[in-house]
Amino acid sequence: MARIARARYSTFAAVALRASRRMCVWMLPLLGAGCAPWDRPLPIPPEVSETGVATRITIPRDLDVNPSESVVEPGTPGPQPTEPPASGAPEPARTVFTLHDAIAFALHNSPRLQSARAAIQRARGQEQVAFAPFLPQVDLLGQYGIVSSTLAPGVPGNEGFILADGTGTRRYAQTELGLEWILYDFGRTAGRYRQAIERTAIADIQALRADQTVEFDVAAAYLNVLLARAFHRVQVDAVRRAEAILDDTTARRAGGVALREDVLRAEVQLSESREALIVAREAEFDALARLNNAMGRNAALPLEVVDLDVEPPLRGELAELLERAAAERPEVRLVRQEVAAAQEDWQIARAGFLPRIFVRAAAGNTQGENVITGWQEGAGLHLAAPIFAGGRHIGELRSAEANVQASIADAQTILDEISLQVNLAYRDAVAARERIALSRTAVVQARENQRLVAVRYRNGDATPTDIVDSEAALTRSQQRFFSATYTYLSALARVDYAVGQRQGGFSAGTKTQAAVSKHLPVRDPSPRLR
Repeated sequence: MARIARARYSTFAAVALRASRRMCVWMLPLLGAGCAPWDRPLPIPPEVSETGVATRITIPRDLDVNPSESVVEPGTPGPQPTEPPASGAPEPARTVFTLHDAIAFALHNSPRLQSARAAIQRARGQEQVAFAPFLPQVDLLGQYGIVSSTLAPGVPGNEGFILADGTGTRRYAQTELGLEWILYDFGRTAGRYRQAIERTAIADIQALRADQTVEFDVAAAYLNVLLARAFHRVQVDAVRRAEAILDDTTARRAGGVALREDVLRAEVQLSESREALIVAREAEFDALARLNNAMGRNAALPLEVVDLDVEPPLRGELAELLERAAAERPEVRLVRQEVAAAQEDWQIARAGFLPRIFVRAAAGNTQGENVITGWQEGAGLHLAAPIFAGGRHIGELRSAEANVQASIADAQTILDEISLQVNLAYRDAVAARERIALSRTAVVQARENQRLVAVRYRNGDATPTDIVDSEAALTRSQQRFFSATYTYLSALARVDYAVGQRQGGFSAGTKTQAAVSKHLPVRDPSPRLR
């Protein structure tokens, strides 16, 4: 018995050794081809490499980040390079942007839009994945093994299993080409495919709204730069006038015709004006940085904007704007697609209670010892019907029904939000337009008051304090006018955004910049109060 056992053991060991050698011949190339990529690091995209990060964040050390002027008049050309760039050298960075140029630059360079466009490609890939089950699935299958005589050879394949033949250790090698094709599953595959189509449409709509959002952000930031620069100009002139008042008051004090408190009051006014100038300058730099960021540029890069030559009318009445929003806002189509996608999910869950009908076929060849060898073919029509899954299908159906109701409620919320946004933008535009008329009158009155007080001051009928107060009133009225003007333009931009239109339409208005620039401070380098 011991000899027999040793003989069987040696036979089995020899067969196993021979089989393992053959398996190594097959497996080593596969392991080398399939596992090698896991051992080597993936390349770092250039956008997030050290060079890419430095390019995105840093700026040259000698770059002028405190320009004296950030707003140029319409038609002013940008700075030209003194020498053409050398061959292969990068073009000099552009610094002067009109509103349309800034919007076009943002649409091409904004990372947010790049992410939205990538989402479209991702949705299209998922749509292709959802369409794949309509086509047959073909697989190359193979197995190799050794079993004792008490076991059946191999594992069952798509259409059967290897048959044993004879006694003793069984060695087998099987290779086959398998096919599986779903013929009908009562709407599961079709529902997933239609849902993927809805998701692709949703990604397209979200990308369109992302474009509009970036346009609005750029327009709002652009107008903030113009407003900040207008405030800065007002404060520059206020400091100039405060210095002239202080000089005049100091001279009068030396001549004995002014009190010390008049000089102190003029000094306080000058200090306040200089502090306000610092705040205005900071606000201008902040506005430039935000505009750079909205455009997809480094926030520290130099930037100049072109003043707008417009004071456009309102887009229409509230009822008309609401009608246009209902027809043009991308979210209106978005909510329909969301509801449709939720309904497809419900259809998929309902089909989970029904069977699946599919075809399986296989063709291959088997070789070995103590097994039936040769070519093998087979095909079958299969039906798989769910009987009991622990309540999973019922839970999925209830969840899908709740998703449909939630999508409908979310749609109503979004539609209400559209109505609210249009209403608020319209009211803001109306109020700003009324403020423009009032502040324009206030500027005219403040300028005339300042002139009359200056005349009285020269005639000795007004004190330096009266002059200081008149100058402060003029500064405040000018700031109110610019605030109302650019708030009105920002409100028009918000109306366009709320309605779902492209930005920049208000830059083609009817009235010229003269309506605004005439309220700028008069630049007199040597004012005389005496």
